[in-house]
Parts: sequence; C-alpha cells; structure tokens
Amino acid sequence: MKFLSAIMFLALLATTAWSQALPALFDVTNVAEDDVLNIRQEPTTSSSIIGKLSHTDRNIEVVEFDASEEWGRVNTGEMSGWVSLRFLNRRPGQVEDELPRPLICIGTEPFWSLQIDEGETAELSRPGETPVGIQMLEPVTASNRTDRYAIFGQGGDRVYTFIFHRDACSDEMSDRAYGISVDLFLTEDQGVSYVTGCCNLQP
Repeated sequence: MKFLSAIMFLALLATTAWSQALPALFDVTNVAEDDVLNIRQEPTTSSSIIGKLSHTDRNIEVVEFDASEEWGRVNTGEMSGWVSLRFLNRRPGQVEDELPRPLICIGTEPFWSLQIDEGETAELSRPGETPVGIQMLEPVTASNRTDRYAIFGQGGDRVYTFIFHRDACSDEMSDRAYGISVDLFLTEDQGVSYVTGCCNLQP
C-alpha cells in the first residue's frame, strides 16, 4: 500500500511539474555550446522551425504550456512558437500569487503603451501626448483569485485604475503571444475612458 501511494505521489509530481503560474521567465539549459534550441511552429518535433535560441539565452518569457505540459510558447520576432520544456529552467524568485513586474503593456485603436517598473511608478504614452508619469499604489491581489490584480495610481489630475489578468492576450497586430491582459480605466474631468491591452514581462 505504501509503495502504491509513493507511485501515485510521483505520478502527481510528474503531471504538476510545470503547473505553475504563467507568464514566467526561463533560462535555456542542457543545450551544447555548438547546438541551438529550436522554436517550432507547433508543439511537436516534426513541426517547422521558426526561430532558434542559443545555449546562453536567459530570461525567455514563456506565456503558455501545451496540453501535455511538455512544450512552452515563446515569442520570436513578431511570431510565437513552441520550445521543449526539457531545455528550459524556470528562474527562481518569481512570485506566483502577485503581479509580476516590471511589465510593458500595449494597446491598439487607440494606440497606447505602459511601462511599469518594480517600484511605485509607471509611464503611460499615447500618440500626440507627452508621456505621463504615474505614481502608483502597491498592486492588490483579488481575495478569491490569485491571477487577478489591480493597481491604482495618479498622474496630474488624472486617476488611473489598472486591472490585470493572467490569461492569453492578442495585440491584434501581430502573431505574438501575451500572458497578461490589462484593462485601463482613466478618470479625468471629461469623464471615464476605458481601453484594453496586453503585457509582456521585462527581464
């Protein structure tokens, strides 16, 4: 009975080894100096190669696991593809129940971008406007969901509310993949405006 329990425990570890919060940063590992790690169009060794990682590449953002949890989706240029997780090692110190930072977020129609540092500041850029520095409060994690976060901030006479979700997101302009979506509410004298966007982790 004890032996059977041990086998079941090891099987559980095997199936949950990659069941960790995404997106997250990984380093390439176990790749020879004279070799490369292929990025494939689909999560299979027979799929077309669309990019390569070197044996020294670090801080690779993985935004999704495939159903088998043997492959991770990464970005290469304006596309995304799949890398075997046997050759990636998750970087330590990444908290799973808090908003990861720093982040860079973008939105389209209208276009905007947001850079969030590790501290208490962010910068919002919109076409035709001077970038706005935002003083922020610490992110708040939802009490019933560890993959939902809010940040409240102020820049000049504007109040900003950011709601972040750990989930798949598309910028609608490229085939890049994102692992965090954001809803931005801007409150000013003219009223409240609402835009959405996608975020990438920054090393």
